[in-house]
Amino acid sequence: MKFFPDLGPFRSSPFRTLFFGQASSFLGSWIQNVGQGWLVYQITGSPFWLGLFGFASSLPLLLFSLPAGAAADRFPRRRIVILAQAAALLLSFLLGILTFFHLLSLVTLGILVFSLGLSGSFELPARQALFLDLVPKEEIRAAIAWNSFLFNGARLIGPAAAAFVIPSLGVAACFWANSLSYAFSLLCLLRISPPPQRSPGKAFFRSLREGVLYIASTKALMGQAVWIGLVTIFGWSYTILLPFFAEGVLHSGSRGLGLLLSANGAGSLLGSLTAATFVRNVSLPRVVSGGIALFLLSVGSFALSRSFPCSATLLGLAGFGLVVFLSAANAFLQEKATEELRGRVVGISALLFQGLFPIGSLFAALSSRSWGAPATVLLGVCLCACGSLWIGFRCFSRTARSGWEEGDRGRS
Repeated sequence: MKFFPDLGPFRSSPFRTLFFGQASSFLGSWIQNVGQGWLVYQITGSPFWLGLFGFASSLPLLLFSLPAGAAADRFPRRRIVILAQAAALLLSFLLGILTFFHLLSLVTLGILVFSLGLSGSFELPARQALFLDLVPKEEIRAAIAWNSFLFNGARLIGPAAAAFVIPSLGVAACFWANSLSYAFSLLCLLRISPPPQRSPGKAFFRSLREGVLYIASTKALMGQAVWIGLVTIFGWSYTILLPFFAEGVLHSGSRGLGLLLSANGAGSLLGSLTAATFVRNVSLPRVVSGGIALFLLSVGSFALSRSFPCSATLLGLAGFGLVVFLSAANAFLQEKATEELRGRVVGISALLFQGLFPIGSLFAALSSRSWGAPATVLLGVCLCACGSLWIGFRCFSRTARSGWEEGDRGRS
């Protein structure tokens, strides 16, 4: 049983080029995420504004994930990724300039954050589908695992880098680092020969409807989708409040924030490797249930912790549990999709996991304003736990279990 995913996809030169380009892009994005959160908290000193800006940055994913996924199935995916990343490069550079010269107002920051989210909402499904276009069908599972490894590896390294960049070079340097990362990524994309052009086929809204109906076709698929959405809204939204916990609860400053996020990323990276190893060999319901249980217990304990080492450890366990849960659900959805539906399936997956994040951010903002950040996190955990029990019962009934088992046989 291998701990790392299969190296087969790296036999493809275009895949290797795209992999290292996106490694740069992911790393820069996580450095900017830390800088952005720290900047908002330094300007406002309020967990409410942290939640509100989290809402603004992820709202485009909620609004545009589905049409972006349909666009990735109708138009050249490489071209979409190039245009989106070029826009993100310019926006990040402008954000750094305005921050450096102290010309940034909350309104301007909100507009730039929303615009960055808009470019990301179109880039995400096209990029993930492009990853799978560059490998043979028998290596799709390994390519998905490597994409998860890449994202979570950046979650480990990026915040740790930001923890040292902010005190030494300032927040503006985080935004410029992101611009440089996009520049390298674009150079890699330009070296890749575009995959064959797909015919537009069906009408835009008809093709969009087809993707939604695919997910809703069985109780097992629909159960996974609803479960991911529930965890995104009530469970994962704790991350938007981390600048408050770092400064207001643990008194560790920007460096502590970076280290907390890196601990979370380390757990996520280990979770992605564990999922790549065990999802094919362990019953899928057990993987999903074990992952969500560990995640909720860890996040609930983190809300009560007042010790930095304990909090960092708990965030690592939370990252591990969340990624194991999500890897099992998302790999199932994407692997079962045909090539013609893949962009739409990725778009729906992005809507559920990241597109619903603005609702979770708004929940965190409003709840923390009334009851405080620790109580907000505990409330989210309780709601998520109750919903998970109900969904687990519904989806793991005798009828639904046959859908899961059919999916497991499809992977073997």
